Amino acid sequence: MKRKIRKSVAEARQFLRGYAWVTVCPAELTDVLGGADALKKSGAFHRVASLASGGTVLQVTETIAAFSDEAMHKTFHALAPVLPPGVPRFNPAAPYVRFVPEDAGQFADGRR
Repeated sequence: MKRKIRKSVAEARQFLRGYAWVTVCPAELTDVLGGADALKKSGAFHRVASLASGGTVLQVTETIAAFSDEAMHKTFHALAPVLPPGVPRFNPAAPYVRFVPEDAGQFADGRR
């Protein structure tokens, strides 16, 4: 989304800084998403590992090669309530970064 680094870091317990094939989700945001069990039941993740801190490690597909656009969309929709609002923009300095060009704010369901 081309957010300023300082702002992104300052808000890291309110919003995920991004998502990828493997994402670490802090405890505060895991709770907003309903906990590890809800994330497992979402069907968006191949593996959900609980951390001692209360956070989770979310692995989308068994292999990175299987991380398709469809899998990325499922991930986006599962994590949208804790993603920053706004439509991400293409960054020419990072042309290979993949993202879903939708506003996560529309899926927040008032859970923030």
